[in-house]
Amino acid sequence: MSSDEQNAPHSRRKQVEAMHRALASTVVEQLAGSGCEPGQLIDFASEVLRCIMDRGFEDRPGSTERSSPEDADRQPIAFSLACSPREDLRIQGKRIALRAVQPADRALLEAWAGQEEIARTLSREHLERVLTLLSGDLAGPEGDVPLVICGETGQAVGMVCLFGVDSGVRQAEMTKLLGSPAARGKGYATEAVKVALAYAFTELNLRRIYLRTAGFNFQNIRINENVGFRFEGVLRRSLLLAGEVVDVALMSILSEEFHRLYHVEGG
Repeated sequence: MSSDEQNAPHSRRKQVEAMHRALASTVVEQLAGSGCEPGQLIDFASEVLRCIMDRGFEDRPGSTERSSPEDADRQPIAFSLACSPREDLRIQGKRIALRAVQPADRALLEAWAGQEEIARTLSREHLERVLTLLSGDLAGPEGDVPLVICGETGQAVGMVCLFGVDSGVRQAEMTKLLGSPAARGKGYATEAVKVALAYAFTELNLRRIYLRTAGFNFQNIRINENVGFRFEGVLRRSLLLAGEVVDVALMSILSEEFHRLYHVEGG
């Protein structure tokens, strides 16, 4: 085993610790900026601890420690390409399918963009970008790969997209959303992200996928972490969202990290 492989678990712990410090610092700055006194901040921290104890967290499958290269039980990801041309692309996963966005999707995307839950996230910005692409107003057909997530019955339930595909640096930004409330909590988004990553790393030959999370969407950050994304840092006061300037958490996953975690079947 190489020294890099031996040091991987230690390095991973350091990254998680750095993420926790950065997020905690951002929360404290936000609360202090809103007028909270030191005593109120301590009360808030105590309340967080109480909620953790009340909830009784258990270790879950998909812990970030999975990223050790010694893990021989890599999760399988099966997918197949029905059509390879970008405009007709269809990727079949185990329970979901990803297909190229079509002009007929416009009304559905606009309805999703109007949801309050989506309007308060980066997903609104991404949906508007896709709508611009459908209008033919954004140049560079190779730069974006917007895909609609289809559920088990074939209905459109959300999107997972690769934006700004850079064949030189071999990277792209990923975004995901579930527009159908009935589809949430069923693991569709997680499977869609894994299948899209398999496609990006094996078919598009990319080597880095990154994503941004606005504000304090800790649930989303945890989901991304469980898939294999690693925290890179906080872009402080970097996004205007719903009339407020907010922080953005930056996470990424590299091709070699992905292949340590997953075994890709098909293509």
